[in-house]
Amino acid sequence: MVEKKQVLYDLRTAYSGPFVVEDFYAEVESWIKEKGFEKEPKKRMEHVTKSGKKIEWVMEAHYKIDDLHHGVVVLRALLDNVKEVVIKKSNKKMRINNGDVLISIDGFIQSHIHGSFFQIKPVYYFIRTVIDKYIWNFWWVKHDGIVAGDCHDLFKRVRAFFNLQKYKYA
Repeated sequence: MVEKKQVLYDLRTAYSGPFVVEDFYAEVESWIKEKGFEKEPKKRMEHVTKSGKKIEWVMEAHYKIDDLHHGVVVLRALLDNVKEVVIKKSNKKMRINNGDVLISIDGFIQSHIHGSFFQIKPVYYFIRTVIDKYIWNFWWVKHDGIVAGDCHDLFKRVRAFFNLQKYKYA
């Protein structure tokens, strides 16, 4: 059985301007590889409208903290009004995207309770849950900083990527 605890809620950043969508995907995936996480894509949708593409990308990065706890970083990217434009920079034509981006990052800790004695009697399961919530809770707090730190690291990386895009293609 898995219990989830939300450590970080709705860390957001927004951007509007020129960027390359594939470079954004590559930047997030390189961060995942550098940290040694496992990537689990949840959703990747594209919808073409008159004003441009709407892209929704949701992915999770999992990693093992210890035997019973796993950290999960969830990234939601909503790209709206994405249009392909051609710019001329240093006598070269480049195809880039222009649009609005909203990034949201959440952090979770999953605790995995192992053991078959929970199936014997519900009283054992109840007692174990009470102990985990109120007594062992002091040890859970030490993992909060690890997951929150990783979420803030991804947030800084994404925000730096989009700040660089302003100057790279302007």
